[in-house]
Amino acid sequence: MKVISVASLLVLASSASAFVPSTAPLRQCVALDAKHANNKAAKKANHDRPRKSRPSDINRKPTNYPTWENPPEYTISDN
Repeated sequence: MKVISVASLLVLASSASAFVPSTAPLRQCVALDAKHANNKAAKKANHDRPRKSRPSDINRKPTNYPTWENPPEYTISDN
């Protein structure tokens, strides 16, 4: 019985080493940054966007929105 338990312990220990990650040397000087961004979804969105074909669309001026002043967050009272 003791031989079987020792043998099973050795088999378990040898199979557990398969799940331990190997230690690889760390690269210190290699840059893995991309040189150019890939247009994946943006390329399709630009392809499918509506074009300005009418003269009224082409010559339209940008919308002039009124300026917004933020209200004061705190008011100082003299009490």
